Amino acid sequence: MSKKLTTIDHPIFVESIRYVKAQLGDTGLENLEQEVLARLIHTSGDFGIQPLLRFSPNACKEGLAALKDGAPILTDTAMAAAAIAPMASKTIQPSIHCLLDWAPSIDGYGLTRSAFGIEAAWQQFSQQSLTSSRPPIVVIGSAPTALTSLLKVIVKTGFLPSLIVGMPVGFISVIESKLLLSKSQIPQIRLEGNRGGAALASAAVNALLRASI
Repeated sequence: MSKKLTTIDHPIFVESIRYVKAQLGDTGLENLEQEVLARLIHTSGDFGIQPLLRFSPNACKEGLAALKDGAPILTDTAMAAAAIAPMASKTIQPSIHCLLDWAPSIDGYGLTRSAFGIEAAWQQFSQQSLTSSRPPIVVIGSAPTALTSLLKVIVKTGFLPSLIVGMPVGFISVIESKLLLSKSQIPQIRLEGNRGGAALASAAVNALLRASI
């Protein structure tokens, strides 16, 4: 861990990550993938996450490059946005948006607020793509409907995200949404099964942000 990182991380966090990495040993993962895995285990306190974590080829490298090139971050919840904001402010300060800012106050049109919000947000980002250096990194930690709707609107617009962190949590439509993501060619970091959540999804992005300085 670099000297720069030790200045922005609490000593207990630094020691915890050292412990996690020592317990993991040689995982065969690339360095950035290893950092993401260690951060997820630290966040959850659960080494059982390791066999559930999936990376598309070069997903972490592509996500890091996008962040350095100015890609904004789009989250499915205010909780995830709030969890990313402190690390963002200490590193390269990407803009952070929550799709609920585009959503109506109640569910409507046969869609959840998250599904409506991601469609509206993605339409706007796609229209701004000519003036933006990189498409957003999309962080889904809670809403499987947001992930499913995102994949549909990507097909409609042809506008691809720089990276999807697909970690919705729960029991209804969660596994199905992750399966759809796994079948796409979009760069992705994915947590299989029912596990996930805002804390884990934001932890993956924070690992990339740490590597950006």
